[in-house]
Order: sequence, then structure tokens, then C-alpha cells
Amino acid sequence: GFITQHKWAKDLCAVVNLEAAGSGGREAVFQLGPKNRWIAEVYQKVAPRPHANSLYSSVFQTGKVPGDTDYRIYRDFGGLPGVDFAVTTNGYVYHTSIDDLQHLDVRSVQHYGDNVA
Repeated sequence: GFITQHKWAKDLCAVVNLEAAGSGGREAVFQLGPKNRWIAEVYQKVAPRPHANSLYSSVFQTGKVPGDTDYRIYRDFGGLPGVDFAVTTNGYVYHTSIDDLQHLDVRSVQHYGDNVA
């Protein structure tokens, strides 16, 4: 894969993963990799409306929430620091036939653009 074989992989310094487990809502940090305090500090400093809660991470790491994120590959195989963000409102549409642009809350996309880009 990319992280273990691509020539650009060595140039990466961190991973920002934008997830969704729903079709809208406010994006939130729900997982930071090991030794990533600096990422949280930068996010808090530069994002107009940062949003994170250690409870999100704790719940996710219990395994009670099914699934995984793309960041895990970069963390486990590349040793890269990183962060996972997700929106979760209207989770009932996630991975269903109505998980489409019509049901996407465009305000969530704007929040990602304001806070993460």
C-alpha cells in the first residue's frame, strides 16, 4: 500500500482524517494517535470553532462503536501521528441507500472547511 511502498510516504509528517458516521452535524475530534498533543494544540489555536472531547475517544476505543478509520493504517504501518474528525448527526443514513448528497448537510462540509482546511 501507499504508506509502506510509495516514494512519497517518507515525506508525510502527520495525517488528518475526515470521517463521517452520519450525514451532518458538527465535526469533532474523536481520536488522536499516540504522542499527538501537538496536533490538538495546533487545532485549538488555529480553528475558529474547535470541537473535541476525550469522551468521544474513550467510547471509540472501547470497541463498542463498530468500525475503524483510515488513519489506523498510517498509524499502525507508518508510525505517523494523526487525528480523526467525524460528523455523526443522522447516523441512520450512514451506509444505506439514502447515504447520498441529497441527505448531506452542507453546513457540515462548511464546518470542515472552516476548522480543518
